[in-house]
Amino acid sequence: MTRATRRIAFSLGMMSSVASAQSNPAINVFFGFDFVLHPIAIKWACQGSREQDLTTFETLIAAFPEDARSAELRAHIDALQQISTGYESLTQVLGSEVTNQQAEQLCAAARPLSVAWVTPEQLVNDDEDGVPTEQRAAWAEFWKVVESFQ
Repeated sequence: MTRATRRIAFSLGMMSSVASAQSNPAINVFFGFDFVLHPIAIKWACQGSREQDLTTFETLIAAFPEDARSAELRAHIDALQQISTGYESLTQVLGSEVTNQQAEQLCAAARPLSVAWVTPEQLVNDDEDGVPTEQRAAWAEFWKVVESFQ
């Protein structure tokens, strides 16, 4: 596994442990949400659109305010939004350097990603039936590219 891939995996692991740290024994609907946030931040660093993603995140936070608060979701989104402000910030989002070729591949795979289709009902029910076909393909391609860096 390359150093960049290890750092991505480490970052994702650290984010998930923060998101899962809670005093309520019920499962937080945002548990594992870092697997959505991190790719979207990569998209933002690659000059991908933000507005629809941010609107969806706000809708989900409003629907599950306690879970969002205990997962510190708003703080994570704000931090990712601040550090993903340009192509040069890709290294900061990833936590390590990537080659120009890897950055191009990652950006090409990240730009089509979207969470605009996610509803509170889908999130709480873990309903994948409502995922548009093009988004299923986009997310699968993104993870394929990430795995190819190993």
